[in-house]
Amino acid sequence: MTVHVLGASGLIGSALLAKLPGAHALGRAALDLNEAASIAAADLKGDVLVHAAGITDEEFAADPAAAWTRATRLTQALLEAAAKAGIKRLVYISTAHVYGPLEGDMTEARPVNPLGDYALAHYASEQLCRRAALQRGLDVLILRPCAVYGLLPDLSRFKRWSLIPFSFPRELLQTGRIVLKSDGEQRRNFVSAGSIAAEAAAFLASPPEPGRCRVQNAIGPDDMTVYAFAEHCIALLRPGQGRVERPSPTGGPKPAPLAYRSRYTSAEPHSTLDATIRALAAQIQ
Repeated sequence: MTVHVLGASGLIGSALLAKLPGAHALGRAALDLNEAASIAAADLKGDVLVHAAGITDEEFAADPAAAWTRATRLTQALLEAAAKAGIKRLVYISTAHVYGPLEGDMTEARPVNPLGDYALAHYASEQLCRRAALQRGLDVLILRPCAVYGLLPDLSRFKRWSLIPFSFPRELLQTGRIVLKSDGEQRRNFVSAGSIAAEAAAFLASPPEPGRCRVQNAIGPDDMTVYAFAEHCIALLRPGQGRVERPSPTGGPKPAPLAYRSRYTSAEPHSTLDATIRALAAQIQ
């Protein structure tokens, strides 16, 4: 089985590359997702395309028009090129943010409600993948993780330091404290990049179903509030030394605690959160 991985130099992509048999990286030199001509000229002959190079908040901040174009018109061009090359199965890494505010009971049955540009862009890409399943007979898996953590394949190239699994350990090591923008009582489900790769591998090991579009929440075994995660980082990295600073509670209504769940059995249910936080700290220092 020949598997092309887009975004293989990133956090999730590198885990997918290591986990999937027959996988090879499709780097920007071979296929630039920002250029229609590059997409059309790319050699995509194979069995599977794994797209782990979706739009990020940072790309929207830098160039909103280019981000929208890549999430829509250029994603459509990619899917057309993949189908023409004989790709039969597709894995797209999306985000839990397509559901809207991360609160309450959230399974795959929850209606989507994307609000921010990042969520809207991912949902647009999801819908294009869904249409490719219906119109071109692709077998599609869409994975929606919440808070992803993992070791960074290249610290110098990582740009997503606003994500709390990375910003909290770095801020703690650099300043001895973690400063929250809110009271931190919102819950998050923490899932490793390796677990996401395991879900993709399990899907590809199952018999193909042409025309299927399976949406799955990528679930990790660790579930806690943002404040609790900050305290957890301190307990692991600076016990008795670091501190968490957060605004005083406003006294307004609290959102329903997030219960991020899936109807599918997790392919890799064990926790690697603590070991990864410690290893990430060693990378950063």
